[in-house]
Amino acid sequence: MQTSFIPKKPVVESQPDSGGVSLFLLLSIILFIVAIAMAGGVWVWKQSLVSQIEKDKAALVAAKESYEEDTLTPLIRLNDRIEESKVLLSKHLAVSPVFSLLEQNVLRNIRLKTMKFSYTSSDKIKVDLSGFAVSYEALSKQSDAFGDVNLRKFIIGPVISDFNPTTDGSIAFNFTTSVDPRLVSYENALPNN
Repeated sequence: MQTSFIPKKPVVESQPDSGGVSLFLLLSIILFIVAIAMAGGVWVWKQSLVSQIEKDKAALVAAKESYEEDTLTPLIRLNDRIEESKVLLSKHLAVSPVFSLLEQNVLRNIRLKTMKFSYTSSDKIKVDLSGFAVSYEALSKQSDAFGDVNLRKFIIGPVISDFNPTTDGSIAFNFTTSVDPRLVSYENALPNN
């Protein structure tokens, strides 16, 4: 049993701390300062946005109050009429381009007797013609003219049928084709388009 409080080992002095700051502590302090600076920046930015929103609201209310109801009502009605006119114009048909197309592409030896223009839907526009040709050769040349590459964008599926000789020596025929809706669009027929 030991009765003495004196240690048997020699007492070794511990070395004093060098007094330097650890790297972890330094990084923590820097991150803390950056976080506080960013929080302050966000707060200032939020306050500036709130202030700008309030200014814009006040400007909008002032602009709204500057317009009189008597001025706005006719302008709104005029806008509605213009929009309705645009809709009507886009749906309106002009048959005159078909006549121009026939005028330019029907040969001199061909005489047209009747024309029937059928509009069943916006993509189904049909033209039926009947007429007389001087000869089968003229009718063949007319068939070639209607099948020309330049006309294919306007005339779709041209068919010459029911050709028969008449008592006066001419050849009666029927011509049927579909027409591209863009050809008969009134909007496209306007001079500025």
